[in-house]
Amino acid sequence: MDLAHLSSAAELLSIKHPHFGRIQPPGLLKTTIGTVTATTRKAVAIADYSSGNRQHVAVQIDPRNFMVTIAGSFILVTLKEGESRHPVIHKTWKMVDQRRGEGVKDFFGTVGTFIDSDGLKWEHRFERPPDEDELIGFGSNEEEVLIITLESFYPTTAPDISGVTISPLATP
Repeated sequence: MDLAHLSSAAELLSIKHPHFGRIQPPGLLKTTIGTVTATTRKAVAIADYSSGNRQHVAVQIDPRNFMVTIAGSFILVTLKEGESRHPVIHKTWKMVDQRRGEGVKDFFGTVGTFIDSDGLKWEHRFERPPDEDELIGFGSNEEEVLIITLESFYPTTAPDISGVTISPLATP
């Protein structure tokens, strides 16, 4: 599956992928509460491993046009096209584990583990300077399928983005 050459939300919605195109919004109450307590940040890089190889998602689209909302009850990824935003991933999920600091050798900081409405695992890795925060979507075989690197105030180590500081105050 070639995700690199996709150029619109409609194309992302139409592909066969365990995460992209899965729109299962939560109910009104969960959405309202989740939106108030959620963390929303822009992506700085999106990589997909569903084909067995690393590939960037939609290389013609600036990754900062993807907005990621992480709430206790759902995950929402939208793509800005023109003046509007279109959901490309919207799944309910529940937290099943959270680890901090010691014992999290590979991913120091905090790691929240979630199971989504399709039974797939996600990890939100955050509070880990100087590394970026990440949202990792796993496939049915527990392999990393989707890695979304999120903006931060720290110098980035994201592949293909070297020597820059990603800040939510920066303007395109």
